[in-house]
Amino acid sequence: MSLEAIEGLVQNYGYWIILAGTYFDHYGLPLFLVFGGIAASQEILSPAAVFICGFAGGWIADLFLYFLGFKTGLEYWKQFAFIRKFSKQIGMVQRLFETKPAVMVILGRFLFAVSKFIPPFAGMIRYSPFRYVVFSFLGNVLFSCFYTTASYFLGKRIIGSLDQFKFTAVCVTVLFILISIWATKRLSTSSPH
Repeated sequence: MSLEAIEGLVQNYGYWIILAGTYFDHYGLPLFLVFGGIAASQEILSPAAVFICGFAGGWIADLFLYFLGFKTGLEYWKQFAFIRKFSKQIGMVQRLFETKPAVMVILGRFLFAVSKFIPPFAGMIRYSPFRYVVFSFLGNVLFSCFYTTASYFLGKRIIGSLDQFKFTAVCVTVLFILISIWATKRLSTSSPH
């Protein structure tokens, strides 16, 4: 979907499309939330409502995936050869959940490429539902606040340079992937084995 199409959807359908778009858009930049912030900067939408819709969409998606993982469990997924190939990585992530769960859940919301894998994995390893709900709540508040605020204040610049924004979106995603790989390696070396 093109950036112009997303911009049009946000302007035509407003808060509902931000809510639905944020629910589904966890693998890249939260474009529906970004364009919601831009629409708020143009006084088309309310910044507070954009924040609430962005938060709600992300949090509902996280909780759905967490409880889906909780229902199936890790042992179910280990029966598949593809999953068993990643047993070392699964063990490392499991140790990180034991030693640094807040970091995994809250900051994991910002790691675009892996943000949709953290909730079901947390459920699969039966991480505390209460703690997950709280950490996910905090992560989605921070996430929605950051993107709503940034896009609200940078809205005119983003609209003026949509072509550069496409390139920037790819660069930011690659940068976050590299940071997440570095952080995961660093955290895994500092966690007890």
